[in-house]
Amino acid sequence: MKNSALYAISVGYILLYTVLILASGVWLFLLSQGLGSASGLLDTLKDIIALPEEKSLRGLIEVATPHLFAMGALIFVVAHFMLFSTTVSKKHALFVALIVFGLALFDIFSYFAISFGWVVSGWLKLTALFAFVSSFMVLLTLVAFSL
Repeated sequence: MKNSALYAISVGYILLYTVLILASGVWLFLLSQGLGSASGLLDTLKDIIALPEEKSLRGLIEVATPHLFAMGALIFVVAHFMLFSTTVSKKHALFVALIVFGLALFDIFSYFAISFGWVVSGWLKLTALFAFVSSFMVLLTLVAFSL
């Protein structure tokens, strides 16, 4: 299975597809936080840190439900490509996949802290988003080098 050209094509496709999904997700997050009306990316990040958008419990449920399914399915599919790897051990692949799942959950539920007023700054959401995207990029790198 390792030497099959079809395997390399499918892994290459999923890597490109996943990077585009991550980029569009970050872009949509920034747009929802005011990137379209602000003068630039840095101003939007300052606004998120200083005064994040108000979150309600209903809005949290509307956002968290599809994100739990979509992020979980995407991680599930990408992590299963590691089953065919001969260069990365199963133990390391499992560890990275579990970290990515945990950080995805932390990213989704960081809205809870903001919506319930536990955190008044957007640092938590930005940190959670950065941690999830970074760990997912590590998983994608492992998949890319497992070809």
